[in-house]
Amino acid sequence: MKAAKVIKGEKAAESPALLHLRKIDPILYKASLPHAEEILSRKGHRRSYQQLFDALAGSIVGQQLSTKAADTIWGRLKAACGGQVTAEAISRLRTPTLRKAGLSAAKVKSLKELSKAVMKGELKLETLKKIPEEDAIAQLVAIWGIGRWTAEMFLMFALEREDVFSPGDLGLRRSIEQLYSLPKDAPIKQLEAIALKWSPHRTFASRVLWKVRDTK
Repeated sequence: MKAAKVIKGEKAAESPALLHLRKIDPILYKASLPHAEEILSRKGHRRSYQQLFDALAGSIVGQQLSTKAADTIWGRLKAACGGQVTAEAISRLRTPTLRKAGLSAAKVKSLKELSKAVMKGELKLETLKKIPEEDAIAQLVAIWGIGRWTAEMFLMFALEREDVFSPGDLGLRRSIEQLYSLPKDAPIKQLEAIALKWSPHRTFASRVLWKVRDTK
């Protein structure tokens, strides 16, 4: 196959995602060739409940913060929780303690609501991988303070759902505009129509688009 000459390893060249793009979208297929093996090699890491909770709680903590600031606050939160950030530990901490760690009032409320939902069984993180993407997103955004973008990123990176696209992500929008020669701030519906062709491999396509953006 032509792809095998460009990508190291037959596994990447024969992946369903890459074969799908080769068939339906030559533009993105070509853009994916330098990055496919790296992206595919990161798949398949099963995460425990605690790793999933860490990922979601970490997303809340890191909203609108630099990586350095988010890491600092996460470290303080972890220490306040006794070494591990769990729903049970957060539920026991008083608001002043969480605020002292550097969390805003809104993030404290969001973490408390997340912990409550998990402890009551209203949100079962492990099962979100087994239900339709939109249903999983709906369950996540039902938690106060978790928006659609955060939910989509959680599905992509923590749960490794294969068919997620985030039209509100600025990096994805700019990358699509660049690849398909679209004007800046093209209508989201137009971008969604392009992305629909990539289904059921929209997560792979999104990762390619971020890679393209980062290498320009």
